[in-house]
Amino acid sequence: MCGIAGIFLQQSTTQAVSVEQLEAMLDTMPHRGPDARGTNLIDARTGLGHLRLAILDLRPESNQPFVLDDGDLTITYNGEIFNYIELRAELETLGAKFRTQSDTEVVLAAYRAWGAGCQSRFNGMWAFAIYDRRRDVLFCSRDRFGIKPFNYAFYRGRFLFASEIKAILAVVPELAQPDYDAISRVLRASIGAQCNATCFHGVNRLPPGHSLTVTRESQRLERYWRYPAEIDRSLNFDAAADRLRELLVDAVRLRMRSDVPVGLTLSGGVDSSALACLLRSFYDGPFDTFTAAYEGEWYDESGQAAELSHALGMTPHQVNAAGGEFLDMLRKIVWHIESPTQCPAVVPLWNIDRLARSKATVLLEGQGADELLAGYSPNFTEAMFDQAYQGRWWSALSELRHAGRSMGKRNALLTAARRMNPPMLHKLYRQYRGDEGVYVGPLVGRDEYPDRDPSKEAVGVLNQSLVSQLDGCLGDLLHYGDAISMAHSIEARVPFLDYRLVEFCLRMPGEYKFRNGIGKAILRHALRQDVPAPILQNRRKLGFVTPIARWFREQPEQTVYPVLRSEAARQRGIFSPRQVDEMLARHVSGKQDVSSQIFRWTVTELWFQTFIDQGIRPLRAA
Repeated sequence: MCGIAGIFLQQSTTQAVSVEQLEAMLDTMPHRGPDARGTNLIDARTGLGHLRLAILDLRPESNQPFVLDDGDLTITYNGEIFNYIELRAELETLGAKFRTQSDTEVVLAAYRAWGAGCQSRFNGMWAFAIYDRRRDVLFCSRDRFGIKPFNYAFYRGRFLFASEIKAILAVVPELAQPDYDAISRVLRASIGAQCNATCFHGVNRLPPGHSLTVTRESQRLERYWRYPAEIDRSLNFDAAADRLRELLVDAVRLRMRSDVPVGLTLSGGVDSSALACLLRSFYDGPFDTFTAAYEGEWYDESGQAAELSHALGMTPHQVNAAGGEFLDMLRKIVWHIESPTQCPAVVPLWNIDRLARSKATVLLEGQGADELLAGYSPNFTEAMFDQAYQGRWWSALSELRHAGRSMGKRNALLTAARRMNPPMLHKLYRQYRGDEGVYVGPLVGRDEYPDRDPSKEAVGVLNQSLVSQLDGCLGDLLHYGDAISMAHSIEARVPFLDYRLVEFCLRMPGEYKFRNGIGKAILRHALRQDVPAPILQNRRKLGFVTPIARWFREQPEQTVYPVLRSEAARQRGIFSPRQVDEMLARHVSGKQDVSSQIFRWTVTELWFQTFIDQGIRPLRAA
């Protein structure tokens, strides 16, 4: 897990690539690589930089940028290829020789053996750039789900890329300009990092599952992986559950490969509990778990998590998420995630990773299970339609009845209606919550939908919805998960996004995942011998809940007033000061909970103050 950066000149320009430019890029993100730092000025037109967080083969021989012995291939690489041992053995049968025990060298050898086809053989998370000297091209790749970041810009004949946008801005400060379309999507529709466009105009993300080949004259974007588009009906429910467990165990086993300590973020829910329990099926060594604790709050799961940890012989650590340092913490979070966000979960995640760094360098997380296996309650709508389309009307009505019991009849019907016509319902919802008139100036009338359509490759309404979630909102969760973990020099690993597991689950019929009002039905069945029954039977879905509504109401002077009532915010010209004051007053008085909107506005203003008002210090002229 590391930080990458590079510059590749496409056209004639008076400014050659320099070591000083590469060093300036690396200076912005030292947290991504506290163990080693390197640059490789290949020639006046190509340079690569790297910051290393050492996880596998900790010796200096594995530092980057890494060059194969013949000098034809050079890589800067962020991530882990978890099946590198198996790939290494296969490459050795083809004549490859290795001088390290790292996965980095395996990636380069795989590219030399199979070219761009190497991507389909990797099981892991990655963002890398390989300079191929013989072809004089830069080959860039990002993992299937976008777990690792790859930001880039084409600017005046230069192609610049980095793990973090601030590294690009260090060389081209002119790009520190807001993209109001992207900002509007975050504020209005909770759409963030699932888009190719970032909040900086002219800076983009390499889409998940894509490669980008850059030559001196052109560039070519290609998709190398797609979600499966067929249902495998050869497996019955029990057989599918057994195979699911088998794949998940292997996904955890591969992600335990590390030369540094590994831990786990643990809640009281099914997903992280499953990882903890399955881990003990093959590993009996010491192990630490980390849980956010909210003393006295109804959603505090720290007690259940500690109980499971003790039962498994693990050491639990609880993180008290208090709001006292909220604003200082949020400023740091914004610096690292580099964008506004609608998700207050960044706060407990920041606290957990800050504590965890003293115990572990790698953390396993349960991220992705809900999007893969229909863990969200509103998925009952798609499950109901799937049953109806197959003529199973009683089953469809049964799903609606179950939803009515758990969510309330009115909420169930409103949820179904909203998912049937989301554009109209989103607009009505914004009018209901009262913030439609807040956005003024450059935010008025901005597009609120992503720049690429959700995939419709999957079969069935529910599976299509899950693909949209994997290809959509999960991208935002992975973005801030990577940014915050790397802010504390931690590598986060997500076993549920092992591509074999994803492909297998999306080939299941939808009713295997959501049935009788229960999400993740097949996962619960598969783990019935591994995970305690009270955890599997608990239908409550919490996620990372935070008491921001109470913090904003009880401590507005320490949390939001200094930001939203600042002169900078008043003069910004994107929020109506009168509307903001009215909604703040309603929230603080307890008349209406608008904490979600207040959080978005606060983070957005902090983003402007951090990156637009202050900016990244420009690179000094040589």
